[in-house]
Formats: sequence, structure tokens, C-alpha cells
Amino acid sequence: MTHWGLYRLALHGLPKGGSVQASSFDEETTGKIVGILRRQRCLGAALCLFDAAGVQDALYFGVSHLPDTAVTEDTVFRAASVSKFVTALGAMKLKEQGKIDLDRDVNEYLPIPLRHPLAPDTPLTLRLLMTHTAGIHDGAAYNAGIARGVPLSELLRGDSFTAHPPKALWEYSNFGAGIAGAVMEAATGTDFETLMQETVFSPLGIEATYYPPLVRGDLGDAVRILPRSKAPNFNAAERRARPVPPREVNPEKHYNLAHGALCVSAGKLARLGMAGMRPGFLTEESLAEMRRDAAPFGARARNLSQGIGTFILRESKIGPRPLYGHQGMAYGAVHGLFFDPEMQRGAALLTTGASEARRGVLADLNFDILSLLLGGN
Repeated sequence: MTHWGLYRLALHGLPKGGSVQASSFDEETTGKIVGILRRQRCLGAALCLFDAAGVQDALYFGVSHLPDTAVTEDTVFRAASVSKFVTALGAMKLKEQGKIDLDRDVNEYLPIPLRHPLAPDTPLTLRLLMTHTAGIHDGAAYNAGIARGVPLSELLRGDSFTAHPPKALWEYSNFGAGIAGAVMEAATGTDFETLMQETVFSPLGIEATYYPPLVRGDLGDAVRILPRSKAPNFNAAERRARPVPPREVNPEKHYNLAHGALCVSAGKLARLGMAGMRPGFLTEESLAEMRRDAAPFGARARNLSQGIGTFILRESKIGPRPLYGHQGMAYGAVHGLFFDPEMQRGAALLTTGASEARRGVLADLNFDILSLLLGGN
């Protein structure tokens, strides 16, 4: 039996908790969604179904903090790697405004040199960073250093490069995606938080932030359900108590935002999904560029390929058309933002903890939700 097979078997021993606070889905669909959330042992969740006109249905389930703080439409979640899709929206908008060039050598922007040691003459670009083809690796130096705020230049002296040169293969990298945010900051002369507020959130009328102390209202925890953590793995109260970093351009430190730090509610995330689903915020040409296949996931997930900050999901067991968006998994939370641009429908899911079992890369929870809400003809 596989690792995930054993995990799923152990999952059956956990209690099925959680209740619905509110749902605008019809009774049958509500029952099916709740069945999925309980089967996947979801601690708390906010789910929005959207189309070109906006959010059409929403469901709020379980808790944002143990034991009994209920998830509501205003609950904010740390969106983990779904942040990469939002970063890509910002990058494409800056490209349209002529403020950045996705194919320019990032050394023209960064105050520190960035080159792969196996290809010192190959320029690394924002496009390569955001498609995970720059040859950047989440090594021990990065994983140990990010929480301590180790400077970017120091991490690049560690085990932060792949064993293959850039452009050769796809390797998913939080570090590479984070560096993309640092490049955007350096290129524009505006700190990443302010840059995204001015470029994406304010134009779309969306309240979101990369700094937990700036969240207004309830910020949910994230709890690993198996093995069950005694305390939140993402402790919202502790994160909110940290000082807000100064609003200054600092690429040496701000590689830790773009990859996964976005804090947002499900309804606002759905509106970000709409911005990537239909022309308006971005042109049709920019949207097509984001969705263009840049690299396959290979043996890790035959049903996924990579666009610019975008997962391209082709899974016949879900539906006949490709879905676009991103998955997020961190601290025990499982998130997803995916949409079908042909049918103009999408789903935004944020949780405070759920089964982390996967089918390749896609979490079982996202597979089941997408099959229910975006599958079929």
C-alpha cells in the first residue's frame, strides 16, 4: 500500500466533525459539499462558486479556531501557494503597464547577482521563476533560513539550485516564486505589499494583505489533522502579534511574500479568480500567456502542467475541459482556486485544516470539490 493509501486508511479513524454556518447552494448540493468536507476531515472551510458576474453560491463550514470560533464569510485565511497565481496577476498587469519585462535578465533589476552555477551565462528571468523552470531549488538552506529572515544573497550561496540547468526541467520552488516577488519589488522601486495593493487589490476593490497584523477581522489558524497537532501549525494570534515590517524596498528580505503569504477571504479570492478567468483586469492576450503550457509536471503529476503562476489541470475524471488556477497546501490547510474559462465558472476553497492526501499533486479534497462543482459537460 502506498504512503497516501495508509494515510487515507488512518483518516477513517478520525471523527467527522463540522457543521454548516450558512449556505446558498441548493439543499442537494449543500449535502454533497458537506459530505466531501466531512469525508476529508475538514476542520473549517469557506467555499465560493463564481461566474463572470460574481460569486453565485457560498458555503461556510466548521471553525477558524478551535474549539468553537465559526468560519464566516469574513474569515480570512493564509492562502499558501494560491498566492502564486495572485502574484502572476500582478506581474502580468505590470507587464501591460510597461513596468517590467518577463524575459529580461533579473540581474538588471536585483541588487544582487542571480545565476545558476551550471549555466552562468544563461540569464534568469521572471518568466522562468514563475514557471518553475529557473533551476531554483527549495533546499535545506532555504527551508531553514526563511523563518529566520536569512538574506536572499546568503541563501543563494547554499543548496538553492537544481542539479539540472535552467530551462531543462520543471521543479516546483517556493523560493523561486518568492524571488519573483523580490524582482518585481526591485524593478518598480515599490515594496511588494504596496505594489500589490496598488496594482491588483485596490483596482479590483479587494481587501487582502501579505502581513497578518494588517488583517482586519478574523484570521483563521491552520491545523494539521493527521498527525493531529496540539497547537495550530499556523497560529494566527502569534502571527498577528508580530510587528509589521517597514514599507521599504528590500529584496534581500522580501523573497518570503509572493510564494505563499497572501491573507484573503474566500469571497475576495473568488474575485481574484474572476480577474484571471475573463478579460477586464487583464487583456485576453495576457490571460492566454498565463495559461500557456510552459512545462509539464512530469512523473509527479501527469494531469498537470505549468503556466505563469498557474496550474493547468487536465483530468478527464473531473471534466472534459482544462481548468486553470492554483492549489495551496501548508501548515495542514488545503486550498484551491480553479476556473473553467470556456464555461466561465470557478471555485475558491480555503480551509483551516483537512486531509492532505493527494492524487499525484492535486489534493483529494480539491479533486472532489472540482469534480462536483466544475466537472461534467
